[in-house]
Parts: sequence; C-alpha cells; structure tokens
Amino acid sequence: MIQIVKPLKILGVRIDSVARPELEQIFAEMLAGRKFHHIATVNPEFLVEARENENFRKILNHTTLNLCDGAGISILAKFLYGRKIHRITGVEVAEILCKICAQEKKSVFFLGGFGVAKIAAEKMQKKFPDLKIAGTEDGDPTSCSEVLKNAKPDAILVAFGAPAQESWLTKFAAEIPSLRLGGGFGGTFDFWAGKVKRAPKIFQNLGIEWMWRLAQEPRKRAPRIWRAIFKFPIFVLQDRFGEKF
Repeated sequence: MIQIVKPLKILGVRIDSVARPELEQIFAEMLAGRKFHHIATVNPEFLVEARENENFRKILNHTTLNLCDGAGISILAKFLYGRKIHRITGVEVAEILCKICAQEKKSVFFLGGFGVAKIAAEKMQKKFPDLKIAGTEDGDPTSCSEVLKNAKPDAILVAFGAPAQESWLTKFAAEIPSLRLGGGFGGTFDFWAGKVKRAPKIFQNLGIEWMWRLAQEPRKRAPRIWRAIFKFPIFVLQDRFGEKF
C-alpha cells in the first residue's frame, strides 16, 4: 500500500495528507484486502466537536485514514505548522469510492440520508454503470439491520451526520464480515439526489463553499459556520501558542 506522509495532529486529531490519484490506488488496495478500513473526511466542525467530545476524538484517531475536508484545515496547516495538507471534500471522496468500486467490481451499500439514499445510489449507478448497488436503507444510527448484513456489501457509505455516522461504523462494521471499506459522508446523498444544490465551482475552488450553503440555509447553517469559521481557528491558535493567546 502507498506510504502516507507523516500525519499532522490538529486539536488532538490525526490528519492524513493524500492526493486524489493516491487515494484511488489506496481504495483499490483496501477493497482487495482482508480487513475493514474506516475512512473519515474531517472538516473544522469535526475538530471542534472532537475537542469537546473525547469519544469522538478516540474514534477519529482509530480510523485508517482521516482526509482533510475543509479549506480552514489546509490553510492553518500551512501557515501555523508549515505543512501542506491535500484537501479532498467528502463529496469527492465518496464519488472516488464509488468509481473504484465500479472498476473493481465491488458492491456498495448506501445507508442513511433521510429518504434520499435510493435516489443517490441511482445517480451514482448512472454515472458509473458498472457500479454494483448492494442495497439502500434509511437505517438507524443505533442498530445494524438484517437487510444490511444479508446484502454483504464490499463498501458502505453512511450518511447520518457526524459524529453519529462515525460512531455507527465503529460499532457495527464488524457485524458485516464482507465490508472492506466505509466512511461517513454527511449530506453527500442530498447533493447527489438534487435535494441540495452544491455551490458553483468557483466557490468550491476557493474553499468558500460554506458561504453558499449559509445563504441557502441561514438558520440551519449559522451555528455550524460559527464553529467552523470562528471557534476552530481560535482553538487551533490556543493549541499552537498556548492559552495566553
């Protein structure tokens, strides 16, 4: 397997730097292996939550990969730690996973999404015609259904939102022996199903997709933006330079 550059710890959580071509190869190798790999796409909200939630922090530090899903993380990593961290959004990571599963003839189960898992799966199968859909289910963050176990998927996309999706993978992945790869992908199903419109490319490329989502859902997004844009950098500066900051 590709050797990953020494990870960086931010607010006590390991962040791995992996570029897109490397990630495709890593996913292929994971799917061909014999054990389960938990992938997390970590954004500033995750790190603020992990700082305040010890159990979530432990989960994130026991995953196989913690990929950077947040411009704030990559910017602060560069300017405060002198490290380049590749950023790949959760939506992109989920799509790469589906792409590699299609290439390797592996099946994927779509779990969660609050009513849009089936539509999201159909959209991905349309994009990748060779993709095998093991099943779809709204699911329950506190249990693993017999339907899911009997589907015997090779990979799973879980969309319960953080930290519920990461907790679910930690608790229940072992109950599905066929699983080789899985991750939590929050609102990704909403984007694929067309329930939520993703920001224009210019917003995505500039790392300010949060502005677009705030404009779309101001009441829902405002508390999350506060944590990601204001609390996160303050916590990182305190962690880097001490409480006196």
